[in-house]
Amino acid sequence: MFAVCLALVVSAVDAKEVNVLFIGNSYTNRHNQPDLVERVMEEGDSSKDYQMSRVIYGGQNMFKHSTYYFSQSFIEQASISDAEIRERIETMKRLLESDEAPDPAEWTRHWASLGTKPGQMKFADIHKQIRSAIKNHEALLDENPRQQWDYVVLQSWRDVSSDPDQAYAKYATRLARIAQANGAKVILYMTSPETQNQEPVEGPFNLESADRDVAIGLELVKRIKPAAVVSVPLAIKNIQAGGTDLLFRYVNDGHLNQTCAFLTSNIFYAALTGESSEGFAYNSVTENKVKDGKDPDGGELTVVFDDKTKRYLQRMAFESTEEFKAMAR
Repeated sequence: MFAVCLALVVSAVDAKEVNVLFIGNSYTNRHNQPDLVERVMEEGDSSKDYQMSRVIYGGQNMFKHSTYYFSQSFIEQASISDAEIRERIETMKRLLESDEAPDPAEWTRHWASLGTKPGQMKFADIHKQIRSAIKNHEALLDENPRQQWDYVVLQSWRDVSSDPDQAYAKYATRLARIAQANGAKVILYMTSPETQNQEPVEGPFNLESADRDVAIGLELVKRIKPAAVVSVPLAIKNIQAGGTDLLFRYVNDGHLNQTCAFLTSNIFYAALTGESSEGFAYNSVTENKVKDGKDPDGGELTVVFDDKTKRYLQRMAFESTEEFKAMAR
């Protein structure tokens, strides 16, 4: 008995640390998505110890992360100087002095590429997030852990344009180049808020959006050669293709629900390892936005998937990932 316990302790001590930085918004934060990825990755390979970090601003995208919040500072934290951090803090403070974007043409082009009406998105509306970014940079200045990342995850969210030179494709590429220059591998986490169904469907929901997102993902594979693409749009499209009772978002909240979070984490596993998680013990997801002890639709916070549903979602995560890889070859 002692030998078995000792072996377990040694195994834990010898586990190789894998440091991952997620950059995104609530689609990363809800259900503590990085922790779900950690669970499935470590079940698949107990010799790895995944350490998950995140830079999150609610409702924000890669355009704003890279242009106004300087989230690249955290990608670069192993090499960035204190002087550079201070310079970025001062730049953000100057941004707060105006209700207009410093480059109005870039601001306009970005939102136009997403079909947003002129004037609908106001620069003054992101002052709150800029203040948060300043505080985060001040904290980094006070105590920079000089972390070298193994992976940097760049999350999409309602910012995928059919124009491959705008929106997510443009700014994820910008951040990906920085990550790669700093020795990190890039993971593109492509969410699918426009295709997540809140009621049963007989076929793909918003097929045009799914196909657009897959096409941009394939373009980015050619452009930046990421380590993995987590194509949630393709997986949901495939599940919906024959009709499904599975729901991927809440009725009372536009976010991904527990089912979509579970699917997503298994796609991460398939995309990173090239293997299926089908049959893994991992089978539950807990919502972290709580109202009166329930999830947004009044259901239990923790959903435990029965074996049939669990295996189906695990299998679809793998098969969709393999399909995406085949299209990318």
